[in-house]
Amino acid sequence: MIPKFPVILTLLCGGLFAWLWATDHVFRAASVMFLIPLWLLILGLWWALHKGGVRLKRLGLFVLGVAAIAGAFRMLVRYEGSADGSAMPSLAWRWQKQAVLPSLKDTAAAANAPSATPAGVADMPRFLGAKGDGILPEPDWQTDWKAHPPREVWRIKVGDGWAGFAVAGSRAITQEQRGTEEYVTCYDIATGKLLWSHADVTRFDEAMGGIGPRSTPTVDAAENALYTLGANGLLNCLELGTGKVRWSHEVLKDSGTTKNPEWGKSAAPLIVGDHVICSGGDNGPSLIAYRRKDGQLAWKAGEDGGSYSSPVLLTLAGREQIVNLNSNSVTGHAPASGEVLWNFAWPGMFPKVGQPVQVTPERIFITSSYGLKSHLLEIKADGAGKLSAASVWESKAPRTKFSSASVFGTHAYALDEGTFCCVDLATGERGWREGRYGFGQQVRVGDQWMIVQAEKGFAALVKANPERLEEVSRLEALNSKTWNPPTLAGRWLLLRNDREAVCYELPAK
Repeated sequence: MIPKFPVILTLLCGGLFAWLWATDHVFRAASVMFLIPLWLLILGLWWALHKGGVRLKRLGLFVLGVAAIAGAFRMLVRYEGSADGSAMPSLAWRWQKQAVLPSLKDTAAAANAPSATPAGVADMPRFLGAKGDGILPEPDWQTDWKAHPPREVWRIKVGDGWAGFAVAGSRAITQEQRGTEEYVTCYDIATGKLLWSHADVTRFDEAMGGIGPRSTPTVDAAENALYTLGANGLLNCLELGTGKVRWSHEVLKDSGTTKNPEWGKSAAPLIVGDHVICSGGDNGPSLIAYRRKDGQLAWKAGEDGGSYSSPVLLTLAGREQIVNLNSNSVTGHAPASGEVLWNFAWPGMFPKVGQPVQVTPERIFITSSYGLKSHLLEIKADGAGKLSAASVWESKAPRTKFSSASVFGTHAYALDEGTFCCVDLATGERGWREGRYGFGQQVRVGDQWMIVQAEKGFAALVKANPERLEEVSRLEALNSKTWNPPTLAGRWLLLRNDREAVCYELPAK
């Protein structure tokens, strides 16, 4: 006769395990990391204690067995961070060698000359496009990649980090970690050769999020400058052509706090007028602004700290403003002074990463995950011109986590805990949900297309369709975990992760 307790325990744990995975619950990875070991431990204790007369002997065997398994695991297995965005652990044998890229020589004093800008290349000056809104121009390239395959131009090894590329002419600039040094690296878009590099002796390493910088550089073409924000909050202003340092600031110290967000600074710098603006630390000011020309501190604004989203310049309710996602709120700020124009409380202990996406002249869509609901916010001005924000509706979907939604008319498309979905912006109801792309990134291209960078490394071209998922083309670009945003510079597509970078030329129409 089968004892009741093991059956009941197995049914309870198995049912919870199945529910977490069937619903793509944000904590489903915990069912592997904690629920299965907990089931084994409770079952082992039951075996040791349920039978009288041999309890002490069995308990000793149980304790020795647990200690032996734990000791062997510790000696033989190495933890290498998260395998994916669900926090599933990545494990390797301790004797397996880890790839270590050599340090680069700081070449700012003698930068190599770039190639002539190839045909079809367009500038991509910052994270998610010129306006930072994730909307790129209508494609002038072939969308059927099977009939017209993209040409692989180059493929190179790169260091750790989750930054994307910014593109200015022939220069493609990113950030990467190599050993103890955090680099800004500039590559020739035509060849993949290194033009210059700048190194700072600093390193960010977090067990789940991984190693290295997370922020995409911002190009300041008017000043022939480049702004980069490292994972530990080091803001550099570099010469675009050479990488030579013009000025540097430690954003966290200037914010009046030394507390870095748990998963590192990831927000891209924003250029507005005479200022370059960054989000703050884990607490304290939400935004901090510096003068572009000399780096002098201009102003600090807000009091709710920053999050992982990048500040973006939008026009809402007829007024230009900087919109920023903070630790527990969303705020609109006057561009010149940082004055808080409106505040929407959005409390939650987990990170907010997705960009606010404009839907109408008065509405924005904000998304997150970890049990935090998405909102369609409406910004209105009263008779005196004072702005306020209110939620039109809230919804459990989409749970974007690392990525941002793309809006086409009355529908939003997004990665919902790793599966693509469509949300009706009139009601907040999720329509279809299909296509497992993992915890990747996406950008909108023109009036009907999206490029989705899948977490496993491939890139997909998806057509906006409120009735169903319509994947038109796929490009097998990378083959390991990819959390970096894709960069589409005209017809030139640059993709990278924490191991390699690849550049494709998309065929012209």
